[in-house]
Amino acid sequence: MAELLSVQVHVPIVKGEDGKLLEKKVATGGFTRLKKVENSALRNAEFSYLPKRRAVDIEFKGLTYSVSEGRKKGYKTILKCISGKFCSGQLTGILGPSGAGKSSLMNILAGYRTKSVTGEMVVNRKPRDLRKFRKMSCYIMQDDHVLPHLSVFEAMMCSANLKITEKTSQEEKKSLVDEILATLSLQECKHTRTINLSGGQRKRLS
Repeated sequence: MAELLSVQVHVPIVKGEDGKLLEKKVATGGFTRLKKVENSALRNAEFSYLPKRRAVDIEFKGLTYSVSEGRKKGYKTILKCISGKFCSGQLTGILGPSGAGKSSLMNILAGYRTKSVTGEMVVNRKPRDLRKFRKMSCYIMQDDHVLPHLSVFEAMMCSANLKITEKTSQEEKKSLVDEILATLSLQECKHTRTINLSGGQRKRLS
């Protein structure tokens, strides 16, 4: 039996008198739903506590990556002389068959893997400083690695304490976390343990 991968549902969208979006009442299979979509939280989420950063362009040239195959077996080349560029404001996809090295390339670009890697990495036309790059970037891996016994808010505060400078007060960090949770529509599960989140919620939290 084939596995169900996705379901597409069409919900008619209409605007109310105040201009806000409303989901029209729909009857499907005995279920009815009426939901008002609040956009005010998103408009007010200005991330005022975050420093303003310039857009980031990433370029790599002659990227080569090899892994050891064991004693006396030598090395296997995973990536060989790969070059490319990721421009800010654009959505870029990495395509290829299983084993082509897509995950290896992402791990290298994110700075997650640095051993046995040769080539040039450039960020905004300057050689990449790995320590600074890790501060200004976020790598969301294929698997969701979250601490299962922490609430959503606690997990976010843990990340904020690790990422944001010590000069930022705890109150400012809490305000920033609340803004991010509102933007990601996670306010309703703010005090829910991450182990009890849905797949989509866990991905957004990651």
